[in-house]
Amino acid sequence: MNSWDAFRTGLSRTLRYRWVLLILFAVNLLSALPLAVLPALGLASELGHRPAIRQAADGVDAWLVTETLTAPLSGTALGEGGWPELTRRLRQATLLGLLTAAALPLLAWLPATFLSGGVLLTYAEAVRLSAHDEAPQPFRWRRFLWGCYHWFGAFLLLGVVQGVASVVVLIPATGAAVAAVAAAGGWLAWVVTPLLALVVVLWLVLFECARVIAVVGETRNVARAFAETVRFVFRRPLAVAGLYGLALLLLGLLHALYRWVLMPLLPLDWWPLVLLVQQVFILARLWARLVRLAGEVALYQKMGDNCSASHK
Repeated sequence: MNSWDAFRTGLSRTLRYRWVLLILFAVNLLSALPLAVLPALGLASELGHRPAIRQAADGVDAWLVTETLTAPLSGTALGEGGWPELTRRLRQATLLGLLTAAALPLLAWLPATFLSGGVLLTYAEAVRLSAHDEAPQPFRWRRFLWGCYHWFGAFLLLGVVQGVASVVVLIPATGAAVAAVAAAGGWLAWVVTPLLALVVVLWLVLFECARVIAVVGETRNVARAFAETVRFVFRRPLAVAGLYGLALLLLGLLHALYRWVLMPLLPLDWWPLVLLVQQVFILARLWARLVRLAGEVALYQKMGDNCSASHK
């Protein structure tokens, strides 16, 4: 199977199992809703009707955030007994925004990690092969939920390993490369920048494919899945690179359609229409990611079938 065949298989499987896309979209919406409601409630109060707040909604400079957070310390140092009510509320709103920004990656990571096992298991069991026919498997809630909790612990561990390794290895290496380019400049930037981008992409591919191989290979051993991932990626580099290239092209087309075609035409005063188009765009982005995952599943399954046939 080449990259184009894997991409087409990913398209067909995502369209066949539309429940998977709807589940991801619903969980994504529900996990993001509290993070949007809390600041909205604060702005709906008396504070949100002040002209200064309306002006700040167009964009807040970093110096204003810093001054707002340090206002109580400045007042104490100057011997002031208190600080205005507006400053206190601004500080509360700023702190709430910073806490929301800090909690957002964690709240987005946990549901996605939980659902990954069920998503990949659904795509792995998409086709039941027999000697005479090829019949599509229906979506089964019980198998989907079983896959979610069966691989949840392993995927949590893999995510922690990825995060720690990124902090210890990838980020320092990236910083050193950027510093070297800034110091030397010139031709070195044309050499280091593509290599650095290739390393970052390969890093992400390895950890994403490790989840795919863990489910298809029916293992929760993270070390075994990652070792098999390295063999798979370096055994079929062109097929993997082609699949990711097609998936990124699909994602880029969706972004271009949204940013350059739909958004300039949308009247921003019609906020229900704008909200609807934004949610459709989020749904399309989730679908593009699922196409990539389903394509990876199909590519690895086909490689395993070929290996089994060659051994026979």
